[in-house]
Amino acid sequence: MVACRVLIVNHAVEIGGAEVALLRFLDKLDHNLIQPALACPKEGPLTDEVRKRGVPVYLGYPSARLLQVRRRSMGGSLGKIPLYPWDMLTTVIGLARLIKREKFDLVFTNSAKADIYGSLAGRLASRPVVWRMHDIVDTDAYSKLNVMLFKVCASLFAHRIIAISGAVAKAFEDLRISREKISVVYHGIDMEEDKVLGKRMAMRRELGIDEKDPVVGFVGRLVDWKGPDVFIRSAQEVSKRMPEARFLIVGDAVFGERDYVEQLKNLCLELGIEDRVIFTGYREDVLEVMSAMNVLVHASVLPEPFGMVLIEAMSLGLPVVATQGGGVGEIVKAEETGLIIPPKDSEAMAEAIFRILSDKGMARRMGEAGKRRAAELFDGDESVRNLEREILKAWTNRAR
Repeated sequence: MVACRVLIVNHAVEIGGAEVALLRFLDKLDHNLIQPALACPKEGPLTDEVRKRGVPVYLGYPSARLLQVRRRSMGGSLGKIPLYPWDMLTTVIGLARLIKREKFDLVFTNSAKADIYGSLAGRLASRPVVWRMHDIVDTDAYSKLNVMLFKVCASLFAHRIIAISGAVAKAFEDLRISREKISVVYHGIDMEEDKVLGKRMAMRRELGIDEKDPVVGFVGRLVDWKGPDVFIRSAQEVSKRMPEARFLIVGDAVFGERDYVEQLKNLCLELGIEDRVIFTGYREDVLEVMSAMNVLVHASVLPEPFGMVLIEAMSLGLPVVATQGGGVGEIVKAEETGLIIPPKDSEAMAEAIFRILSDKGMARRMGEAGKRRAAELFDGDESVRNLEREILKAWTNRAR
């Protein structure tokens, strides 16, 4: 069988959740079936990692100005906004030329902005387009204009939409996108508990944490909708009842949101817990850092499309506290693998954290149940095979 030549289009070069999922896909991809390449705007951590895997990289897509567009606004200055149509046109034409010149068979978009310009380029080049959708597209998360752009492009240009959760799929159904072109493929993970947990004490020493201290962790991009400020306020409440507790914030700001980290550190100062909260910054060894924790907290204030960090924690046998909404209910079984709380409620979060830390038997049972659930539902190999099938289905159907 001739391999399908796939151009992966991604607008981000920093490594967030969608990029981690992409790299795991490339690690396990059957290159006899699919030959991938990446198109992105510029050099960055993602291009470094992709090249390490022997995958070609093409730079310059999209233009720099298009990267300024935000979920809920057009971004940039008012003077630049009239230039966006020109930027979109040149990006689409350039990408379509690349697709034809390098004889790619299919376009696979892996990020929200790429869904739009990648779809248009795929149509212009007469190639099928597959979206891997990592976001819940609704007016809670996006402006009405951006929601309309997604609806039009999904309806007219996307041949397949691979949603990372049922919640993501439902948002497209609510936009009246044909259910026949939507499928759900969960992210997967390798069960690496045995490799990681042996590093628990060494990681605690590196972070300056006593081996007996209870440790609560937040892992993710430091952006307001992920709720790190809610986590910090809950840390203050937990500290009042458990002064020995320590709190890890693992991650950094990307995509032009650096000032937010300083706001979070200032909040710790205002609350008087700066000596109990550790900002690790971006870490490549996230699982090793997580092994130092006793409980993992997911704090998003908007519905979470999936929650990769939740299955990572569960694979390590950690109980979790997670805010309700989106794909969280597809991952966490309330009172069995963790506790689910309302979003934006720091007091409820603190109570849930304290409940788990103060009941070691319950914490152990939840951790064991979470580990079983992660192995059953979120196997890394199965996830990649399902994704391969969806890509090849779009390719062969278009060929027919």
